[in-house]
Amino acid sequence: MYGKVCVLLTAAAMTLGGAGDAALDRATLRGLKGIHVVLDPVAPELEKEGASADALRGYLEKRLREGGVPIDAASTEFVALRLTSVRAARGPFAVAMIIGLYQPVSLVREPKIKTATQTWEVDTVVLAEPKQVYQACMDSVDDLAGRFATAYHSMNKTTP
Repeated sequence: MYGKVCVLLTAAAMTLGGAGDAALDRATLRGLKGIHVVLDPVAPELEKEGASADALRGYLEKRLREGGVPIDAASTEFVALRLTSVRAARGPFAVAMIIGLYQPVSLVREPKIKTATQTWEVDTVVLAEPKQVYQACMDSVDDLAGRFATAYHSMNKTTP
């Protein structure tokens, strides 16, 4: 168990040169008119404890709206929530959660080539007993949504 948790924590803490919450990353939030929310598939072990994709998505959308972030299902920009978890036979779950903003980009050298890429992200890791997984996940979603709302408002000069 200890080895699996260490691997998860190390993987979650590693920066691979991707997006973060630095000034340049936050600058990519400037001018966003609205976002939609997507979730990567949730592990069946987490869903069994109540942390379903629908529950997490619904709560994330609610917290973003309450934080003053406009939600628009038709937007090409989206916030994605990813969960990674490990658990030894009967021990607690270690759950890493990452929220990232993805938006369309085109290559400078070849503007006709377009893709979507992550331009901003933050993460959190929790350790929770099975009976506490649902609440731990919701608390983490609350934290991550708040961090996104703060970054969004810092670049768009709006208040929640």
